[in-house]
Amino acid sequence: MKTLSDYALNVFSQFGEDGIVQKIFEILKTSSKICIEFGAWDGFYLSNTANLWTRGWKGILIESDKERYGTLVESVKKYNCRCINAKVTHEGNNTLERILQREALLNDVDLLSIDVDGDDYYILESLREIKPRLIICEYNPTIPMHLDLVAEPGNYFGCSALSLIRLAEAKGYKLVAMTDTNCFFVQEKDFHSFSEYETSLQFLGTTKHLTYLITGYAGDYVASRMPIYGCTGATKQKLRGEYYSFPAETKRLLS
Repeated sequence: MKTLSDYALNVFSQFGEDGIVQKIFEILKTSSKICIEFGAWDGFYLSNTANLWTRGWKGILIESDKERYGTLVESVKKYNCRCINAKVTHEGNNTLERILQREALLNDVDLLSIDVDGDDYYILESLREIKPRLIICEYNPTIPMHLDLVAEPGNYFGCSALSLIRLAEAKGYKLVAMTDTNCFFVQEKDFHSFSEYETSLQFLGTTKHLTYLITGYAGDYVASRMPIYGCTGATKQKLRGEYYSFPAETKRLLS
């Protein structure tokens, strides 16, 4: 059965997201042609939305770093983009929806791209008012796809694809595609439009970023390779879900 990843193509994106987005909106059709992305950096680097707002969409681009924000404003000035210097949080006065309210931008949204290397799960969870037609949200590909695992807020760890999918379903969204680091969700009412595509996590998920811990019969261990994000020691970040923390006295892995 075919998948939306068959249409993967990079113009500005990292893992084929541009082509997948294009195909999804060929199926869904657009309504507002408004897209939102944060942190936007210079607007173009590994962007999931630049291929849209360089072709007639309106982009709402949010960047927290002041220096990068200055670069962003200069880079996109010839396009229909609204740049905002703010850090999106999952609670308080800087949630995405409160930022959009302050800027009078709480409108219909066709695409929302969430990629903050940590609190992506909680930012998605915080959405109450906006209902994007398509949500792209980052997951941690080093977590096995069958595990329900998410770090506590304020993390630099991320969550599993399964955790993200369960949250999205609770908010009325269904998985339709995946790349190496992103899940694509459409509103449940639109899900039938993708019936000819494989959309199950078991089929779409990748194992190529996993590192396996292998043990001998005496409990000694070796890793299948160096993890893709390195290995600096046991995490001190608080997690919830399915995992095991090695005791503090355990020798450092991959030392």
